[in-house]
Amino acid sequence: MTIARDTLALLCRRRLFWLNVWLSVAVVLAVASLKCEAGGWSAGFGLFEFPSSFLTHGSPWEATLFYGVVNRALNWWVTGAAPLLALFSLASVVPKSLQDGQAALLFPKSPSRAAVLLGRFAGGVAFLAVPAVICTVGLFLTLGWRMEVWPVRIFLTIPFAVLSFAVLASVTVMLGVLTRSASAALVVTLIFAGSVAVLQDAAARPAAADTDEGELSGMVRHASGGITALQSLAWVLPRTQELSDGMDRATGLHGTRRFRDLVRRFRIGNVKVGNTDVLEQVTDDSAQPVSGPKLGEAVLVTSGFTAAVLVMGVTLLNRRDL
Repeated sequence: MTIARDTLALLCRRRLFWLNVWLSVAVVLAVASLKCEAGGWSAGFGLFEFPSSFLTHGSPWEATLFYGVVNRALNWWVTGAAPLLALFSLASVVPKSLQDGQAALLFPKSPSRAAVLLGRFAGGVAFLAVPAVICTVGLFLTLGWRMEVWPVRIFLTIPFAVLSFAVLASVTVMLGVLTRSASAALVVTLIFAGSVAVLQDAAARPAAADTDEGELSGMVRHASGGITALQSLAWVLPRTQELSDGMDRATGLHGTRRFRDLVRRFRIGNVKVGNTDVLEQVTDDSAQPVSGPKLGEAVLVTSGFTAAVLVMGVTLLNRRDL
């Protein structure tokens, strides 16, 4: 715990920490600047006004706007860009700890090398939790201020974000022990994160055989056992996509109409197709119940992968001459 606190304090003194914090505040302010009134909506705290006959205060589209924007802020920033910024700071912690001068001071005072590595890992995860909490609390207060709703379930975003970042942090820590290079640990971790996303997307596509891509997917699926092997590989890797979907359903930030339908209304304006008024096509987007077994499996596999990588890092550290 002492090493974790020292790691958190060390990371919080860096400029990237304050950049992460201020960008989190900027995301909250950008969402809070949106407002719906009787004659339309505005952005930038009234700086930009947009007259509208449907996106007004009290209309179903108001909830669609705020829930849709908040959902994207949570997915794109809290569990997306903010963890990537945190990696830039965390990547250098372990390699610096293994330098001759610091290692001579740090390891003799620690109960074990595993305590040092796990303390660095825990401090790095806590480092990401700070901007995640700031942004989530800000978005919660924004929804209460603008819409007079207080969705407490939005705070479920924080454990999802921490778990998703823990995977990347464990890989970065292990690579720091293996390579003793901050740049190598960071680059390989980013490549790993991108590869996991691509593999999961490729493994999930064949399941939708009834789509327009079904013919091509079927050709690949029946040509060999490649898809089965791909799905097996994706199964043992962190389930980041399933965690993201689970977070979206667990927070329950859904209006009665889909956000993409709102975007489509802006795009087509008052255009009518045939005898159907496209603007009046409304789709119910009620939140689906969380799939307990599937989400639980994703959490279990992701946590297990993180633990396995940390064990590998401890094993490598114990074999090093310091």
